[in-house]
Amino acid sequence: MFFSSIPGLEQFDSDPALLAFVKCHVTSPVKWEVLRTLANQTGVWLRAEGLARCTHRQLPEITEALKDLAADGVVEVLPAAAHEDVSYRLPADEPTSIVLHRLIEAATHSHEMRAIIALHMQHVRQQSQALRTSTAAA
Repeated sequence: MFFSSIPGLEQFDSDPALLAFVKCHVTSPVKWEVLRTLANQTGVWLRAEGLARCTHRQLPEITEALKDLAADGVVEVLPAAAHEDVSYRLPADEPTSIVLHRLIEAATHSHEMRAIIALHMQHVRQQSQALRTSTAAA
């Protein structure tokens, strides 16, 4: 597994949920920023436009990240008549939300956890680029 080659990982062996969350849901800087922003306001409904402003990202990339996170069951969606009025939130007491809060706490206090997150996002990006390159060559 990719994570096994990262120095300092042994300190997180007691909480494999953190590594599983990173592996499954923290696959891009945009998703990480969206997750951190939603975690700062757990339970509050936010529109994609507001998240784009908070994260200083483009609306289409925020919308795509939210769509992925909603499909994964990490964020809840409040439908609206107008597409731009759809809202999202991190559920307050869901197990996934609790793990996200623990992950943010670990990343705040651990250089190793921040390195794990950054290396995983880099690994995902490299895999994606390799896939696009091999598909284009075929």
